[in-house]
Amino acid sequence: MISILFWLGLIGFAVWNGAQVFHAHYINWKIQDVFEGVTTNMGNASEMDIRERLPKLYKINYLAPSDLSQEFHNNLLIRHEGTMLEISSIYSVVIWPLGPVEQLDEKGGYDTEELEGMDILRDKLRIDIEFEPYAISE
Repeated sequence: MISILFWLGLIGFAVWNGAQVFHAHYINWKIQDVFEGVTTNMGNASEMDIRERLPKLYKINYLAPSDLSQEFHNNLLIRHEGTMLEISSIYSVVIWPLGPVEQLDEKGGYDTEELEGMDILRDKLRIDIEFEPYAISE
């Protein structure tokens, strides 16, 4: 009976992590769709017009403001050269299977050498994924 519970727990943990990783990729896929739509349909619009329109396009594609990190907005690049429109961003997603590290310093970071207890395992199981959605008009 205990072995069955062990395997069910292990499978549940794997499915939970898989769902979190899938969600991060799904959000990136929707961002990519928005970028491709912008380059296809808004090729003549100015950068300011595109930046004003993007929040509405995110909402249409069921992207909540919480889905997009500040890093995404800070790295958002929109470039026009003649009839060419290029839009891109770079951002990362951190997945904490056992929750985030609790021993943080005053800046919100941590030193891996100073971690103790469960925080060591939390840090080792941490999953960092970087995304670079990009689209360019043809």
